[in-house]
Amino acid sequence: MSRLKAAVGAGNGLIPYLTASDPSDEGFLQAACGAVQGGARAIEIGVPHSDPIADGPVIQRAHQRALKAGGGIQRTLELIAGLRRHSDIPIILFTYINPLLSFGFERLMPAAKAAQIDGILILDLPPQEMPDWYSFVASQGIDPIVLLSPNTSEERLAYLLKFGRGFIYMVAREGITGTHDGAKVDLDARVKRARNISGLPIAVGFGVREAQDVRRIWEVAEAAVVGSALIQEIEKHGDGRIFQAARTFVETLVGNSRPEKPMVEIDK
Repeated sequence: MSRLKAAVGAGNGLIPYLTASDPSDEGFLQAACGAVQGGARAIEIGVPHSDPIADGPVIQRAHQRALKAGGGIQRTLELIAGLRRHSDIPIILFTYINPLLSFGFERLMPAAKAAQIDGILILDLPPQEMPDWYSFVASQGIDPIVLLSPNTSEERLAYLLKFGRGFIYMVAREGITGTHDGAKVDLDARVKRARNISGLPIAVGFGVREAQDVRRIWEVAEAAVVGSALIQEIEKHGDGRIFQAARTFVETLVGNSRPEKPMVEIDK
C-alpha cells in the first residue's frame, strides 16, 4: 500500500491545495508547513500555469502571483524538495498538461521521485487520452490520481478507475473551483458507485469552505479537499503571518480529527 493511499484511507482527512510560489517561495513554504501543522493529511501542490481553466478567480490569482514570483514546474519541484526538509506528509503534484509538455515527460519522473512526490493529478489528461502514461507513472512508484466529475458516465467510471492509484478525486459539483452554493450533485450515490468498482479511498473537492462542508463529506468519503477558501485566508496576510493563518484555518476545518502528531518539524 502506498503512503498516499494509507494516509487518505485512514479517514476524516483534509487535503489542502496550495499553488507553489504563491505568494512567494517563502510564503508558499510557510503556508504548506502551517497547513501540515494544522492537521492536513496530505497536500496538493499546484504547478503555476498561465491558463488554469478549471479554476475560479481565487486560484487564478494564486497562479498569477506565483508566475510573477518566478514559479514554474522546475521551481515547484525545488520547493517540494525544500518542504521535505520539514515534513514527510504525502504530496500530490496537481497540474495541467501544458507545463509538463514544456518540461518534458521524460524528465518528470526522475525529478518527481527525487522530490519524493507521492501522487500526480493531471487535470486535463484523462486516462483515455494517454493510458500508457498512467501505467508508467504507477510503475515508477508514484500514484496517478483519477478525477471523477458529476457527469462521469457509468461506462467511463469503470474505465477511469482501472487506472487510478492512491485515492479517487471526486468533484462534488459542476463548475470551476472557488464557487460555493452548497450543491453536491448526487454525492452519496456517486461515492457508492465508485466504491462498488474500486477499493481506493475517496477524496471530495470543489466548494469546500467551512467545517460543516468537511463534516458532510466525511459522512460518505475519507477526505475533503480545500483550495480557494485556504488561499483566500493566505491573501489576507503578509508573508510573516502566513504560517499561523494556514495553521489556524486548517485546524478549524479538521477539529477533533487533527492527527496526534502532525508530520512537520519547523521552528515557528
